[in-house]
Amino acid sequence: MPAVAVLAATVLAGAALGVSPAGSVSQPRRGSVRALQLTAAVRRIARPASTGEELARPAGAPIGKFGQYPKKLALSPDSKVLATADADGAARLWDVATHRQIGAPITVSGAQVLCVAFSPDGKTLATANSDGTARLWDVATRRQIGVIKVSRDRVLGVAFSPDGKLLATAGEGGSARLWDVATGQQVGAAMTPGPGGSSQPRPFSWVMAVTFSPDGKILATDTEFQAQLWDVATQRQTGKPIGAVAAGHGVFRLAFSPDSKILATVGNPTIRLWNVATHQRIGTAMSAGATAAYGVAFSPSGRILVTTDTSGVIRLWDVATHQRIGKQIAPKGRHEFLLEALSPNGRMLATTQFDGPAQLWRVN
Repeated sequence: MPAVAVLAATVLAGAALGVSPAGSVSQPRRGSVRALQLTAAVRRIARPASTGEELARPAGAPIGKFGQYPKKLALSPDSKVLATADADGAARLWDVATHRQIGAPITVSGAQVLCVAFSPDGKTLATANSDGTARLWDVATRRQIGVIKVSRDRVLGVAFSPDGKLLATAGEGGSARLWDVATGQQVGAAMTPGPGGSSQPRPFSWVMAVTFSPDGKILATDTEFQAQLWDVATQRQTGKPIGAVAAGHGVFRLAFSPDSKILATVGNPTIRLWNVATHQRIGTAMSAGATAAYGVAFSPSGRILVTTDTSGVIRLWDVATHQRIGKQIAPKGRHEFLLEALSPNGRMLATTQFDGPAQLWRVN
């Protein structure tokens, strides 16, 4: 079985719900009804049975504590450090080898950390924060080295460009923005996704996440309903939106292939591949079955697609044939939301349970 590189998924309930400094969930804000419904649905899902061949095994004890569950995870490029944005509003760094916390938590006074991302060289951590800022931290010292004032609304996602020179932000304000990492200044105009792809689209209330293509030329915005692609150089939308706004056919998460030519999207419960240049669907849709697919990633070779769903099942797919490879992986224990695993060699992935600690897995 080839090694699997990047495993990405999102916990929409955590991203869409306000979290108090004490770690309790605040009253839902606009657009969070869907997240509340998804949370309730996941709690009703029975734990899946183990299915044969063990393709992933725990790499040591869990990281963190129950009730301190990570809303977002990120592995450093060298896979030696795990960063978590936790339910108590703090970010933490963990030594992957020892599973021990590195230094004190990273906190933003009066705000919560909602997302984390490493720079390509692994020296800088970016955080998306509920006070409308994105902040940069020195990984070695955990000291703040920069602050970007994005808007008055919560910043829900951050991503570095492949060369590390740009930082993309996503947020409740309905727009994505690019920032010069060195100066903290905005680059070009705000990118406001909307259905139809018109020059003045009706904005969605939230942009949930932003993702750069591996070649750095395209930025994808994820609104939970549609994916839209933008030219990084001009900040102009390229082509029509991908996905359908209709309930049950939205885009919950997306990933670019290593050659930047294919975009994979997952929804409820469909998994689709798209031609980035033409925005046309490639082949037939794949299905996660009765559950909602929330995570998607490509292997380093681009030949295998990895998906995860709300019942804690990992599936592998052949990109060329759209057929499932081998048996699904159902980790033992509580059902999980499976989050990012950014191991470049595909041998390490990170997961988190709904209300429990993070777990590292070695992929066979």
